[in-house]
Amino acid sequence: MAGAVAVLFILMFILVIFAICIVMIIAEWKLFKKAGQPGWAAIVPFYNAYVLTKITWGNGWLFLLGFLPLGNIIFLIFTWIKLAKAFGKGGGYAAGLFFLPFVFLPMLAFGGAAYQGPDQGSKKGALIACAVLGGIGVLLYGLLLITAVTAGVTQMRDTPPVYMEDHDDMDDLYEDGYDDQDDLYEDSYDDYDNYDDQDDYGDYGDIGSDVERTPIEGYNYFVNVMLDNGDTQVSVPVPDSEYLAASGGAASAVLDGVSVSVYAGYKYADLPEMVSDSVESTCDLMESMPEYYADITVDEMIAGDGFALQQINYNYINWDGEKIPCIEIIKCDQVDDGMVMLDLSVDNSSATENTQTIFEEACALYGIDFSFD
Repeated sequence: MAGAVAVLFILMFILVIFAICIVMIIAEWKLFKKAGQPGWAAIVPFYNAYVLTKITWGNGWLFLLGFLPLGNIIFLIFTWIKLAKAFGKGGGYAAGLFFLPFVFLPMLAFGGAAYQGPDQGSKKGALIACAVLGGIGVLLYGLLLITAVTAGVTQMRDTPPVYMEDHDDMDDLYEDGYDDQDDLYEDSYDDYDNYDDQDDYGDYGDIGSDVERTPIEGYNYFVNVMLDNGDTQVSVPVPDSEYLAASGGAASAVLDGVSVSVYAGYKYADLPEMVSDSVESTCDLMESMPEYYADITVDEMIAGDGFALQQINYNYINWDGEKIPCIEIIKCDQVDDGMVMLDLSVDNSSATENTQTIFEEACALYGIDFSFD
C-alpha cells in the first residue's frame, strides 16, 4: 500500500511539473510573438535563450554569459529585470519573474503589457559584473578541479589495493563494511527529519526591496549588505538602488551611472594576480564587442598591504556613435583568509547630477584615492 501511494505521488508530481512546463512554453511562445520574434523559438533549446536575451538586452549572443559560474546568477537577475522593463513593468514585477516565473511570465504574456524594445539602462555595468564574477568562478572551479584530481591521485597512490592484503583480514573487512552500512542508513533516516533545512536550497538571492540593507551614517547613497558564501562573511557597502541584487557571496547595484559589483570568496592567489586576471577578463569582453567599447587602456597596477587595484579607461559608444569616456576600477581586498573583489565603474552615458557625489562616496567607502581634478 505504501509503495502504491508513493508511486501515485510521484506520478502526480511529474504531471504537475509537465503542466508547468507546457504553460511556460506557451507563455514564452506568446511573449516572443509580442516582441516580434518567432513563437516557435520557445521550443528550441539554446535558441530560445538567444531570443529571450535579444528582446531583453538587444544582443542575443549575450546569452552565453549564462554559462559562466557565479556570473550567471547576476546575468539571470538582470535578465528578469530587463524583461520586466521591456514590457513597461517595474522592479516589483521583476522580483515576481525571478521568484515565481511560472505565475508572472504567463501574466506578462497574456496580459495587456506591450513590448517597448530592449532595455538599454545599466547594460554596461551588468555585463562587466557578469564577466568579472564569471572569470572568478572559472578560476575557482578550475582550482577546485585541480585540487580534487590531485587529491584523488594521491589517494590512489597511497592506498594499497584490497587484493594485496592478507586473506585472513577479508572477514574483518566485510564485517566492518556491514557495520558501516547500518550507520549510513541510520544517518540517512535522521537527515530526512530535517525538512526545515530544505527551504535553504531554493534561495536564489534577493532583488530590490527584498535585500536587507543597513544605513551608513554620513552617506546618502550607500547601504551595507551582508555577503555570506559559507566560508567568508563580510558586510560591504553598495549603492542604495531599486535594483540592488544580492545572492550568497555576491551583490550588484547600479545607481545614476555608477555600477558596483562585489564578491566575497576564497583567496586562491596573491591579490595583484587576482586583479590582473579580472582586468584581463574584462578587457577581453570589451574587445569582443567593438560596437559598444573603443580605445581601451589599462593604468598601472597599485598594490599595498592587503589590497591591489587597477583602472581601465575606455570610450562607450552610444546609439548614435558618440564616444563617451568611462572608467572601471577593479580592486581586491584581503579579509581574514578570504578576499572581497570589487568592480566599480562610472558610465558617463547614464550620468546625472548625482553621479559624481555617488562616485565620491564609493571611493571613500572602498578606500580608493581617486583624483577628481
